[in-house]
Amino acid sequence: MKKILFLCATALLLACSADDASVTSDEVALFVNHYKTTSVLNGTQFLIQENDAIGSDTFQGNAFIKNFEFEPGFTYHLTARKITTENAGTDAATVSYELVSVQEKNPVAPQTTFEIPVSRFVNGLGYFSFVRGTSEIGYTLSQEIEIECQNLCPQLQSITLHQELATGTFTHGTDGMYVLQGLY
Repeated sequence: MKKILFLCATALLLACSADDASVTSDEVALFVNHYKTTSVLNGTQFLIQENDAIGSDTFQGNAFIKNFEFEPGFTYHLTARKITTENAGTDAATVSYELVSVQEKNPVAPQTTFEIPVSRFVNGLGYFSFVRGTSEIGYTLSQEIEIECQNLCPQLQSITLHQELATGTFTHGTDGMYVLQGLY
C-alpha cells in the first residue's frame, strides 16, 4: 500500500513539474496606495495600480512586493519587475512583483480617511472577521496593524461577537497604527 501511495505521489509531482510553467518577466510602473486593506487569503494586502491603470479609480490587491519597505501614510511610485508564471496544466497565472526602484514617496495629509472591511461574508467560508483582540489588550487588523478604536471600542467588539458585517473608516496614527473614525 505504501508503494502505491509513493508511486501516486511521484506521478502527481511529475505531472505538475516546472516544465509545465511559462515564466515571463516585465518591468512595470506601480502606484502603491497609502494604506493596506484586508484580505481573506493574505491577512492584508497592498492596493496597487499598474502602468496605464495609474491614476484611475481601480486598484488591485497584492500581498507582497519583494524588497519593498512600505510605510503607511505614504503613496509610492515604483519601478518593479512583474513576474508572471502561467501553469499550462491549470490555465492559472501567478503574478509577483520585485522592487527595482522607488521613483517617488509622498506623504498623505494626516486627516486623510480610508475605508477597510473589518468583517465580511465570504462565499463558501461564511463570516470572516479581520479584527483580533479585546478592549483590554487592544485590537489588531489581520494580526498585523494595530487599531486605535477611541470611543468605538464597544462597537468594534460587538461587531466581532455578533458576527456582523462592517467596514471601518480610518485615519493614520503614529507608528503605522490605524485610528478608527467610524463603523458602518
